[in-house]
Order: sequence, then structure tokens, then C-alpha cells
Amino acid sequence: MASTPLTSTAEEKRAALRARLSSVAARDETAERYRRHANPYIARMLDGLGIDVHYVRGEGTRLYDPAGNEYLDFAGAYGALPFGHNPPEIWKAISAVQDSGEPSITLPSVLGASALLAERLATVAPGHLDQVGQCNSGAEAVEAALKLARAATGRRLVVSTRNSFHGKTLGALSATGRPRYQTPFGAPSAGFHHIPFGDPKALEQIFDEHPEDIAAFIVEPVQGEGGIVPAPPGYLATARELCTRYGAKLIVDEVQTGLGRTGRMFACEHHGVVPDIMPLAKALGGGMVPIGAVLFGQDSLTEDFGLRHTSTFGGNAFCSRVGVGAVDLLTADNQALVQQVAQRGDYLLAGLREVASRHPELVADVRGQGLLLGVQLSDDPDLHAQQGLFRSLADQEGLAGFLCGYLLRNEGIRLAPAYFANSVLRVEPPLNVSEADCDTLLGALDRGLEVIERGDSARFFAHLLPASERPAGASREEDRQVSGVTRAERLRPRDGEPRWAFIAHPTDLASYESYDSRLGLPGDQVRVLFDRMNQCRNVDTAAAMLVGRCRVETDTGESSYGEIFALPYGAQRLLDMPSAKSAALVQEAVDDAVARGAQLVGLGAYTSVITANATALRDVPVPVTTGNAYTVAAAVDGLEQAARQQGIELSEACCVVLGGAGAIGLASSLLLAEKVGRLVLVGNPANRARSERRLAAALESVVGHLMQADDVPQAGALAQAVRTRASSGASAQAITAELVAQGLLTASVEAEAVLPAGDLVLAATSTPDQLIQPELVRRGAAVCDVSQPPNVGPQLKAARPDLRVVAGGLVEMPGRRDLGVDFGVPSGVTYACTAETMILAHRLHDPVVSHGDKLSVDLVRMLRDEARKLGYRLYLPAETDQKRQGGPHE
Repeated sequence: MASTPLTSTAEEKRAALRARLSSVAARDETAERYRRHANPYIARMLDGLGIDVHYVRGEGTRLYDPAGNEYLDFAGAYGALPFGHNPPEIWKAISAVQDSGEPSITLPSVLGASALLAERLATVAPGHLDQVGQCNSGAEAVEAALKLARAATGRRLVVSTRNSFHGKTLGALSATGRPRYQTPFGAPSAGFHHIPFGDPKALEQIFDEHPEDIAAFIVEPVQGEGGIVPAPPGYLATARELCTRYGAKLIVDEVQTGLGRTGRMFACEHHGVVPDIMPLAKALGGGMVPIGAVLFGQDSLTEDFGLRHTSTFGGNAFCSRVGVGAVDLLTADNQALVQQVAQRGDYLLAGLREVASRHPELVADVRGQGLLLGVQLSDDPDLHAQQGLFRSLADQEGLAGFLCGYLLRNEGIRLAPAYFANSVLRVEPPLNVSEADCDTLLGALDRGLEVIERGDSARFFAHLLPASERPAGASREEDRQVSGVTRAERLRPRDGEPRWAFIAHPTDLASYESYDSRLGLPGDQVRVLFDRMNQCRNVDTAAAMLVGRCRVETDTGESSYGEIFALPYGAQRLLDMPSAKSAALVQEAVDDAVARGAQLVGLGAYTSVITANATALRDVPVPVTTGNAYTVAAAVDGLEQAARQQGIELSEACCVVLGGAGAIGLASSLLLAEKVGRLVLVGNPANRARSERRLAAALESVVGHLMQADDVPQAGALAQAVRTRASSGASAQAITAELVAQGLLTASVEAEAVLPAGDLVLAATSTPDQLIQPELVRRGAAVCDVSQPPNVGPQLKAARPDLRVVAGGLVEMPGRRDLGVDFGVPSGVTYACTAETMILAHRLHDPVVSHGDKLSVDLVRMLRDEARKLGYRLYLPAETDQKRQGGPHE
């Protein structure tokens, strides 16, 4: 059962598979047609996971794509392939229908083929279940079961379990125990109640509370979509006893487990329990046709059900003959195939557990019955402390889905995750799977887990990139070392420790690259990968990825615990989204962070912009800060530092502020206006009229601030001019007009026209464009860029060595301690907006946050003082520091 070393032939086959796959277009014509006209959401998800393969031929346990690639099918159509693809015995049954000329749909009449199938099923069914109603699917079989129970008992309440799956029609969905799949469709309908699965006390309690109301308890003997979770010993027996005692019907949903899947004809036989009603489907169609059935005893049959529950296609001859053929195959030779399932299931379960033992921290559990098995991957992100994407996917229970894509594209193995438990690999091959096929799966899974365990994200995700952009060969040799951390080293919050969260996103190509340096890819290719991965988000996936956890220890001996999340969308993508959608993504990320225990949430870059500086967020029970206030403090400090290094006299200097009417730009302008000689505020030309109104208001705000700031040391020419005019009793409006006329204050939406006048340039816009071009900046000027993405391109420093260009939004951590999260900045350095969240975490007793369009200068100064006390400092880079790749900053 242990996976054996690959033979050269096996290795050659795998290499050939990868080579052929690389030559196939990312999406063929059929996939595009499916996306456009069938189901675009499923199509995008399949493409995102890399499992969007169009199969053109199937035989037994094998599938084949148009290029001739072979795949071993261990997904098994969720149990609907009992005999594999295109079983010849079932084709014989189909051919016999054609040869006989038997009519398929003859309602109303006596249905001969349907009656024969009912007899076959009654013969193999447990106990007294000798009545059979036919339908077209498992969901319909469940619907029939619910109607049977309500009609037979005269009651309405149906009890089911959480995380159960019973189908997607309204009644079956109401019984399904997953609210996020119910709510969009108005489910559950009245009369349904959900209790914990496998908890006999909860079952006893609901019967005690509703002794005469319960029509039925419906339960899966093995929860399939809930994560392949078998009912614990004694649970179904307790359910049987309670249903009998209180006059309710026991419905055992065998849609997936029935007809041999668990190593018995019906899974309830493992428990020695006979239900009152038993829905079937999946395997009954022999892997060829849609068909369902509900088995029940005569004590559950009523005239109402018999006469009023019918189906146009239920019991048609074509599907019934196939069903007879399927039952005959399962019962042949004293149920030899079913007995083989039990043996093969034991073999495969033991093999999976042996593989798991070689990856004890990556695989949390292996469980199941027969050939319905689940491999649960750990959702602990700390197992992947050094691996960005692996860590994020583990936290979101998304790793299993991408492992399915990796195994399909690299090993030719087809698996699928459980529907509700995305961290669980469903192992559900055809019932006639061979031992050799099982060994092939075990070896491939072992190798796939090893790739994850050693953090080889370059290899793991390569198949999601266009063939022309995939990295050549294997990953770097140093990446082959296992880099997981031991349990003793895992980071956890301490009792009483302030807890914060920060919501970010990739701001430029360099930051895309920084999210997982082990990919070994440039930022534009990482963006392609992210975009494709975004396509497979489902309703159970968080909006943002958890990209890091950290403990911050300050110079004062205090500490805080933080979790850092990242939306997988760049700045331009967020801007291009409808504003309601982008704001909803941030809202969801904030809500998730709070649910995980955050007592304060910080926003960064465009997560602040698209939420109108957090004002668009609703019903957040903890403080939310935009990061803008400390960004202002760092920006002003950075620009003043650069001016000193350039020998610029602040009191006479002309300062140009790009984004001067925005929250950061205006607050920075108020502080800079105290010291400079002239001030030029630049707005967005995209909406000239609106920008001009905002700039005019901003100029008056500057004058009003200077009129009140009478204690500023080393006041510049601008501040002195305001004081002189204010002392004569002039109004702010009049002073503003006079200073504008004299050129001491200027407002413009034409950056190109005013930039050449600036001795000092501060970029604080919310545009992703690189506005500051080399030919526009005055010789010897000082430039500070706090925009994210940067407004300064990499060409500025290269073309203009006479300039001093700094990233004012960067600060050193206390003691230059490494944050443990790679934001594409030097070790021990972080963004000011992130630092603001950390600083304010120590003020939870008296929370003060930056929020909205107007920033208090007092708040900026308070944060500057708090930061210095805790040990945060303006980042003054040395030549040996790690530079942002492709960035403009020193």
C-alpha cells in the first residue's frame, strides 16, 4: 500500500503529460462555449482551479481529452459512476431497449420496466421496504421522501443535520444544513429544523421539545458534501429508536451511499438499522442515465401520496432498464462487486493513512467507508509560515481545490473537494477500481503533498499560467527544503493582548511579486495567477487572503498581535469595479477579521479609497482606521528630511502637493503650510468642476489653519503672510483671495503646468498613474511619494540623480524588528498606514482613529508622538538596504 518509487516509464508518462498539456490552449472552443452559454460562474471556477478539461472519451476509470491525455478518475461523478465510464454491460441494456422497440414514456399506463426495477430494488432492500417510487434525480427522491413522511404522519416538522446535503430543489435544500446555500433561494421553507450531526443528545432534545410535531428525521449515514463524515456508532440506532417512540419517520438518505458505495448494499446495514424511507439515485443510473428512486414500506404509503405524487419522466422504460442492469451487476455472484468494494476500500483507506503519516501536519484526517473516503488537509495557516499562497489557501480551506488542479495537470489524477468542506479531498472512484489504480493515486497524492510541504509554489501553480509564461524546469534547489514550522513556534494571541487586523491589497507589480517570493515569477505573471485564482471564489471563501500573523513588541515593552489580510485585486482592478462591489469586498474582509478576534481594523492603500475613508463600512463593532493620519505624519517628516538633504530652505520653498484636496494631501498641506514659502495644491483633472470646488475649499482650510496656528516655530513666508493679514482683521476668504492673487497660494488641476515650480513635491493621490515624470521636476528638488501605487516611476531616479526621492509612507518598526510579512519593503520596515493600526492598538481604552475625508492635525501630531514613544521611526534607507524591486524609492 505504500507508494513506490516511480519507474522510468511512469516518470516518462508524467513528463509527456505535462508536455502535452503545455501545448494545449488555455481555454478551447468548447470551454468558451460553455462559459458563454451554459454556466459562466462554474466555468470561471473550473478555469481558476485548472480543472477546466473537456473530456471527449471515457472508458472504465479513464478519461481522455482532445489531445489524447489520459486521466485516472477518482472523482467518480460524486458516486454516479459505479462501473466507470461507458460500462459495456449497461450499454447492452441500452441496446436491448432499442432492439426491442419498447416505448419509453407511456403515462398513463402500467409501466412494465418500472415495475421490474421496483421488484429488483425491493428484493435487495433492507427490512420491509417493498414499495418503490421512481423519479429522475436524488433531489427528487428526497422531495418524495419528505412528502411521504408528511402525508403518512400528518405532521410538518422535518429535522435534519447541519452540514448535511440532500439536494438543491426547494424542499431538499430546506433539509440541507448549510445556510449560505439556502439564503439566496428563500430556504429553508417553514417546517425545517437543523441540529448537530452525530449528537444523540441534540436529537433527543429536539424530540423532547416537539414530541408530536416531527414528521421525519432525515440523515445521511455518511455526510458526503459535509466532508465525508461517517455517522458515529450508535447514532442511527438512537435515531431509529426515537422515531419509533415518537411516531416519526426515519429517512436515511442513501442517494450517494446506497447501492454498494460503502462496502454494503446500503450504508444503513453497517448500523443494523432499517429506515422507514430511503432515497436512492446516483449509482442506480449505472453511470449512464439520470434516475432516482425512493424506497419505503407500506406503512408509509398513503392514498394522497399514491395519487398525487407523480412524475412525467419518472419510471420511463429507458432509464428503468438501465436501473435493472445496474442492480443486476451489483447483485451478481452473491454481490461479489459489493464485497470487493469493502476489500478495496480497506486497502485504499490504509494506503491513504500511510500517505498521511508521511505528512502528519499537512493532513489532518483520513476517514470514510468503502470507496467513499475523505482526506482532510489542515486549515492551519501557520503550517505554511514561509509560503504566501499556501498559507492563504490553507486558511480559506482552498488548498484542496488547487491540489486537485495540480494533480490533474501534473499527474493525470482526477479528484474533487467536498462541496461544503473545501479542505477535504473526496476520494470516490468507480466501484470496480483496481488495486493498481489505487496505488497510482497514492503515489501521485504523496508527491503532490510533498510539493506543498516543501513550499514549492512555483511548481504547484505553474499550470495556471499560460504555457509561454511558465517557469522553466523545477524550482530553485533551496526551495526544496521543508520550511514548515513546528507547533511550538506557532504564533497565537496572548491573553489580554491587543488584537488588530490590517486589510491591504497588491499596489503594484512589485507587491504582487512579494506575496509569494517562492513563485519565482515577476509581478505581472503573479497578477495573471491571482486573476485566475480569483475566478474560483465561492460563497464559502473569504474575500481576502490571510497573508500573515505577527506580534509587534514596542520599545516601551508593550506587545500586540495582528493578522494581515490582502484582497487579491490590484489598485486598477479595484477602481474598475462597481463601487458597491469593491466596498462590499472590503466590508466582508473587515467582518471576517472581526469574527477572528480583531479589536481594531486598519485599512491600507485603496481599501481606504474605495470605502470613502471607511465611511462606507456598516455595522462594524470595532474601530476602523484608514491609516491616513500617520501616513500624513510620515509624509511631512519625509519631505522635510529630503529638503534638508537637498539644502532647500523651507521658509522660502515652493511646495506642490498632488492630491491636495484629498484626506492625506490636505492634512499634509496644513502642516507644510506652516513652514513653506508658497503652496500649490493640485487636483484631479478627470472632473474639473468638482476638483476646482474642492481645491478652493482646501485653500481656505489652509488659511484658516494658519490663522489659528499662532505658535508655530520657524514659520515660513506663507504662514507669516497669513498672520500679518489676520492681525488686521481680514477674513479667511479675503486673505485666501489676496494670497492667490500674489501667487503664495495656488490651485490647479494641471500637474504638468505647476510641477516645474516645486522645490518640494508631495504626491498623495489616489490614482494608479505615474504622474511625476523626469522632465517635469525642478533641478535639485525634493520629492516625497506616499501614493500607493506610487506616482513616481522607476525612471525618475535613474534619469534625475540630482533629485532626492523618498517614500514618505515607509517607517521603521520598533527595534527594526521584522514584521514577518513581505510587503515588498525592506526587512524591519512597514507602511505608515499599517503602523497606524499597530500604534492605535495600544489605545483601545481610548480609541481615536482616522476616519472620513477630514483629518485632524491634532490626531496627526498625537500619532507622531505616540509612534516615537513606541519606537517607530521615519525610514532613512542605507545603500545596503533591500530595495523595492522596480520601485522609485531609496
